[in-house]
Amino acid sequence: FFCFVLKNVNTKHKLTISSIGFKTFTATINTKTEFSISLDEVGADLGEVVIFSRPQTSNGLVNIAEKDLTTAVSRISAKDMEEMQAASIDQALQGRLSGVDITASSGDPGAAMNIRIRGVSSINSTGIPLIVLDGMPLETEIPSDFNFGSADEQGYAQLLNISPADIKDITVLKDAAAVALYGAKAANGVIVITTKTKTQRTIFRDYAFWQPNFFTDNNGKASIDVQYPDNITGWRTFVVGMDKKRRIGKTSILTQAYKPLVAQLALPQFLLEGDTAFVLGKAKNYTDDAYNITAAFRINGSEKNTVNKTVQPKESLEDVQTVIGHKDTVAIGYSLQTTTGFKDGEEKKIPVFKKGIEETVGAFWVLQKDTAVQYKASTNTKEITLYAQNNTLNVLLDEIEHLKQYPYYCMEQTASKLTGYTMEQKIKQQLQQPFTNEKEMSRLLTKLQKAQQFDGGWAWWESWKSNFYITNYIANTLLSLRDKVLVETNVRNAFLYLQNQLPYLKRNELLAALVTLNNGKHQMNYDQWMSRIPYDSLSSHQQWQWVKIMQGQQLQYSEALHKLVNRQTPTMLGGVHWGNDSYSWYSNNIATTVLAFEVLKSENEYQYLLPKIIQYFLERRKNGYWRNTVESASILNAVLPTILQQQNNFNDKAVINISGDTAMQITNYPYQLKLKNTAIKNLQIAKTGGGMVYFTLYKKQFNAMPQPVDSNFRLSTWFEKNGQTVNSVKAGEKIILKVKVDVKADAQYVVLQVPIPAGCNYAAKKQEWSSYREFYKDKMLLFTELLNKGTHYFEIELEPRYKGTYTLNPARAELMYFPTFYGRNEMRQVSIVE
Repeated sequence: FFCFVLKNVNTKHKLTISSIGFKTFTATINTKTEFSISLDEVGADLGEVVIFSRPQTSNGLVNIAEKDLTTAVSRISAKDMEEMQAASIDQALQGRLSGVDITASSGDPGAAMNIRIRGVSSINSTGIPLIVLDGMPLETEIPSDFNFGSADEQGYAQLLNISPADIKDITVLKDAAAVALYGAKAANGVIVITTKTKTQRTIFRDYAFWQPNFFTDNNGKASIDVQYPDNITGWRTFVVGMDKKRRIGKTSILTQAYKPLVAQLALPQFLLEGDTAFVLGKAKNYTDDAYNITAAFRINGSEKNTVNKTVQPKESLEDVQTVIGHKDTVAIGYSLQTTTGFKDGEEKKIPVFKKGIEETVGAFWVLQKDTAVQYKASTNTKEITLYAQNNTLNVLLDEIEHLKQYPYYCMEQTASKLTGYTMEQKIKQQLQQPFTNEKEMSRLLTKLQKAQQFDGGWAWWESWKSNFYITNYIANTLLSLRDKVLVETNVRNAFLYLQNQLPYLKRNELLAALVTLNNGKHQMNYDQWMSRIPYDSLSSHQQWQWVKIMQGQQLQYSEALHKLVNRQTPTMLGGVHWGNDSYSWYSNNIATTVLAFEVLKSENEYQYLLPKIIQYFLERRKNGYWRNTVESASILNAVLPTILQQQNNFNDKAVINISGDTAMQITNYPYQLKLKNTAIKNLQIAKTGGGMVYFTLYKKQFNAMPQPVDSNFRLSTWFEKNGQTVNSVKAGEKIILKVKVDVKADAQYVVLQVPIPAGCNYAAKKQEWSSYREFYKDKMLLFTELLNKGTHYFEIELEPRYKGTYTLNPARAELMYFPTFYGRNEMRQVSIVE
């Protein structure tokens, strides 16, 4: 019986009273509490026979009888740990386990603690017990002068740093129980500690993000709790801090995750339905001891391929399991357990994708005049996507504004800006609106006039040497302003410069000069120069120049023009052009097609081509504008006079009215909408006003047995190694997946989707200047602004890793904004062998 009084208790406190062999008492007290306390005895049930696993025996098991266990085993549970609120492991053990002595190594505060297990039967015993943490002995040999709490011993220092809150169970073994399980090294007894550490890893990521917003306390410290993924790896954490004066500090912390014995899985990142893959389970031993283990796979909860084996020190063992892709996901686990109680394992889920491809089905129209079309959806339609792009030619007003706002003023850019103002002036006149930019137009003209050289030419920049192409370009620009006396003088001087240059010019320069002189109706003998130029040896651009000159001089050219027209290059959306894309702004495909437009607008037979050429120009507007000031000015100068003749109200926008199962009106472009009402089956689309409109309605549907489609794109894929086509793909040997795309007509904004076999990973993720790539686990997507008519090749570097048989879905190319224009190859099987 004890009696005690607590004084000066001003707030609520928790009182805990405990004694060996009795249940702990806990109560809340305050200033007026008065009560008596009695402790209840703890009952112990040791009447069972416990079976321990031990590798030295023939059958791996040793029976420890009840009489041995009576004094051999003591245990503290996680609940006991929580109730005693110990700050460390030694505090948790002190006074709680029968036969365990814990004493301080000295009288100093915080001194290391010595642990002894009474009743051990070792003659030469140092008294130091064996510590087993989660089935792993922390030390195989203990020096006789070892101090349990000393910080210089890494294994035990690790033990003392374990928070009691992380303990699941503590068991003390001695005598026969200890030696039977752990051998002679356990003669001094064993303290078996089981923590709450996960033994089955399930969350895997290559990254982890935390973005807390917290402040330091009064001591300048701040902390947060984070949960790392389960990867056995090293995590580098980057920390950035800022004070009230916005001064920034940063640091990084390396956190490493490791285990002495690890069970790990190696498997594909995905499968297709029906794929057969061989997954790899690996047991790796990083310790200096050998361990007997039981290893097994689990497929969707069912245990497979259980084996017993010994993992030698610093070595690893591998197991292989066959997995077949079915349903949406396959859950695969691989685990091991040692005879000492250590457990580890991983479980990963493989997504299983459908075998086949999603395809786009729908309709596409180019609506040029006031017109109406109908759309009928199939009965199984769940969602329809509507997309409209108004390519009305009032977008050229935006192009003019872009020219006007261009910040630089070399001679070419000054001339291009002047063209923009000239076109704006014509538009305003037709719309009977005032033109208010005469002052700026006059300033640009004066700048060009002052910059003309003594020889009649112009340089790229003022005071530089005369440049042939710049002079030729500016002379053409000034032709529309020849009604001004001073401009006429400038033009005549430029013509004299070009004419004087003729004997010294190369063929491409000679043709360009003759075209300009012909455009300005300059009087001279053109035959003497044209007779020196063999037509059949000319490029496409030069042949159009040749026809332009012959047309202006009223010479015979009809046969040549007919051949040129037949060599037109169509685009997938219905435009046409001539020439090849290049960095030569004066002779690339835009310059060639501008020249073709100027020729054809005077030919009654070929008037039907003019809208198609205009459509091509509009298709080539990237990011809302053409690529440079020369293209903008050249196209505006060529097409605007024709547009102004055809369209009285140039500013009218197109209006689209949709009726039928749903009703709406479209006036703003581009316009996109997903119609998810399954009742939508029939629609009527009526377009009025404005210029041409691209309009498409389509749905997505999955095709499990896709056949090749090659009406717009023809695709083929194969594997190469060291530049040679290979039919057999070997695991561990890098290969190239080659893709060939035959484009039937020029295509803009194309997305290429290339699936990869499930047993492969990317060996490299390379980008190219002409396209952008996105790498997914099951496919690579390639985006490109333009694929010209012809054959294109692409490569993907792969590393086959997992033996098996896999389905390779079709590769597909389609227009991003008009996906009903597409092509794909066949679906086939790929085997990866050892």
